[in-house]
Amino acid sequence: MKKPVWGLLLLLAACRPDPGPADYSGQELPGNQNPDGGTQPADLLPGPFPYEAGQRRLMVGIFYETGRSEVIVFDDIDAKLYLYANTAYVESDPEHIEGRSADRLVYNGQAWLGLGVHWIKQTHNLDGWKTLHVSMKSSDSGFANVKVGMSHGIGEGKEKGFQLAVSQYGWANDGEWHHLAIPVADFVAAGLKLNDVSSPFTFAAEGGATGQSLLLDNLYFTAD
Repeated sequence: MKKPVWGLLLLLAACRPDPGPADYSGQELPGNQNPDGGTQPADLLPGPFPYEAGQRRLMVGIFYETGRSEVIVFDDIDAKLYLYANTAYVESDPEHIEGRSADRLVYNGQAWLGLGVHWIKQTHNLDGWKTLHVSMKSSDSGFANVKVGMSHGIGEGKEKGFQLAVSQYGWANDGEWHHLAIPVADFVAAGLKLNDVSSPFTFAAEGGATGQSLLLDNLYFTAD
């Protein structure tokens, strides 16, 4: 079978194959959801850039657990995590730099991997959010050329994705944690309509082997 290219990943993102049942019940762990402050349980790590009272911070599903002012919940009603064409599976991992655990993204029998967070019924205006933050760690060759994306438009033939190579933001698959800050303006410059966002986060990689994996944690947006 011919290996999919990056353009096909965008097409698959638009189709959004259903990955089947998954358990995301652990996503709503205790934490501060109030913009004016509050407390966090002592056993939750705050991450390399702790949330401070008065900040705006948008949590993205299971990939972020601690202090925030707003949330994107994977409830299969408003938003859902899709594993494109069953190319990946996601499992909780005790190694983490934020919250109580990280998520391990694993190649599932194909030489490429893709997944994304998608709003199901309607698009959202993310004009107030300026920076996408994410922490990643891997030493596997299949994650040398990771791309992170956002999409606009909902419906077959209407959704369009825009991906950026994270190597330009400091990523290297050297077995160390890397904390990336990606300007949302860079997605806009690529063509994203920020007032019509259908996917706030997609992830793609290629050239890997079954079982190769990457740890992903600390995924959120800030207004600065």
